[in-house]
Amino acid sequence: MSSENIHQDQDTITTNTSTGIAKDADTLKQITKLPVIDTTAVLHAFKNATATKQFGEDVNYNIQDELSGSIFDSERPILIGDLNGDHLDDAIMPFTIEGRDGGNNWDAHYAVFINKGGQLKYQYSFNRGADLAETQTFFKTIENGVVKGVVEPGFHYSDGESIPVSFIYKNNKLSEVPASSKTK
Repeated sequence: MSSENIHQDQDTITTNTSTGIAKDADTLKQITKLPVIDTTAVLHAFKNATATKQFGEDVNYNIQDELSGSIFDSERPILIGDLNGDHLDDAIMPFTIEGRDGGNNWDAHYAVFINKGGQLKYQYSFNRGADLAETQTFFKTIENGVVKGVVEPGFHYSDGESIPVSFIYKNNKLSEVPASSKTK
């Protein structure tokens, strides 16, 4: 065993390394600790995703082309929770693309990441609206595999109401849960 952060408590020995051997009730078993999924991990995964062909195709963005606009990733909240029922933290990160074709309009998205063995893997981008859209979607939480949020009127459509929405991750996409079957 390495000398890194060894914790000894009666008959159990564990380590804070990524893998180790634990002694529990006179048996040896292999334990594996996965990296923590936090805001820093999500931002790192997002930065890597923006350079991929898939990301560019999902949001019509070319990282090499200045006329594609600028990506802003400072929006919050970044949501972390289990989306696919595997008991590993996944993530949804808001971002906008501004200044497409040199203009001042923007479009907003969520990047969806699934945890594959401790690494966040970009799945796709969910379109959540734009400055000229009638509505915009804002996610608030991930609870028991359900993403909860609201759909609000767009900036130029002040007559609408905010409507609660719920989505689940199925078939590699976020799908809205019909109002009649939403959990209370």
